This record gives sequence, C-alpha cells and structure tokens, in this order.
Amino acid sequence: MRTRFDSELETLYVSMIKMGSLTEDTLNALKAALSGEGRDRLAGIADISRAIDEKDREIEALCLRLLLRRQPVARDLRTISSAMKMIYDIERIGDNAVDIAEIIPFISSEDLTMRVGLDSMIGTVIEMVTGAIDAFVHYDAGKANAVIAEDDVADRAFDHAKQMVTDMIRHGDKDAQEAPDLLMIAKYLERMGDHAASLARWVLNALDVSGDWINNPVKVE
Repeated sequence: MRTRFDSELETLYVSMIKMGSLTEDTLNALKAALSGEGRDRLAGIADISRAIDEKDREIEALCLRLLLRRQPVARDLRTISSAMKMIYDIERIGDNAVDIAEIIPFISSEDLTMRVGLDSMIGTVIEMVTGAIDAFVHYDAGKANAVIAEDDVADRAFDHAKQMVTDMIRHGDKDAQEAPDLLMIAKYLERMGDHAASLARWVLNALDVSGDWINNPVKVE
C-alpha cells in the first residue's frame, strides 16, 4: 500500500515540475519580448496557458484521489494540501502572463520597457517561481525563505517602475501616452511576485515550518 502511495506521490512531484516548467516557458517568452529579443514568441503564450490549466486540473484530481483513497497523515497530508494551494498560484501566474502578452504589442519600443525596468523585474519573477518549485520538490525551507525575501526585490522594482512612469507623465515625455500600459505590465509582474512568494509559503507549510502567515494567510488576487 505504501509503495503505491509513494508512486502516486512521485507522480505529483513530476506533475508539479511540469506545470512549473510550462509557467517558466511563458515567463521566458515575456522576458524575450520585454528585453527586445523579439515578440514572435508571444503568440504561443495563450496555448501554454491552456496547457497550464489542464495540468492544474490533472494535479487537483490526483491530490483529491490521494486524499480520499489513501487518507494520508502528517507530512504527506501537508504536502498534498500544499500542492493543491500551489497550483492555484501557478495558474494565476499563467493568467497574468497572458494579460501581459496582450499588452506588449501596444508598446511601441522595447527601449521603453527596459527604461522602466520591466525586463529586470520579470527576471526576478522567473527566479522566484523556479526557486519555489525547486523548494517544494526538494523540501528546501532555506530556498523557500529566499524566495519570500526576494519578493521585496520585486516590490521595489514595481515602485521604481511606478516612479519612472509618473515622471514620464509629469514631464510631458513624448512616450507618456504609453505610460498606462507600462504601469499595467509592472502591476501584473508585481502580482506574479506575490504569487511566487505564496508558493514558497505553501512549501513552508508542507514542511510544517511555523509562521504567523499560516494562521493569517494573505490572499493574492
């Protein structure tokens, strides 16, 4: 019985890695577009997002099967319940990626996104998402805590982008008409960082690492 459970638990880990990998694909496509390496990869982001949604449903079904049929306890129960919470955050990151992909074509020049710092900001988000998934698979509390700490970096990047956009408008910059789109992209990236930090917090939950957030979790929209 335990051997069968361990096999299904391993399937859960593999599925989480695949879902995380799909999410990284969308983020890397966005990074290429924001960094001026080309926008040709944007067209495939919606398809990848749908694949993420499918993986979401697959993992949820697996988790429910493990909970109902295997009746796990202690660490296994925390792992499965945390995975069910994590797939929500991963799915939301994918949705935000689609939102950004729809805005980027309205930005006339990649120089603008780099000037505001969006290319650097998405690099931080990619590191956070990758780190959170790795932390879950390897039961690494240290890496999870590092991801949570990196959310401050993403927040500061958002504040910087917001200030840059505000200055563009205040000074009547020739590109000020694109300020709302730039700010919206920055906001979506900031939300992605929040979701990545939430992923890391659920890893700590799986490891039974105590913290005030467990009793008072912050819901990310």
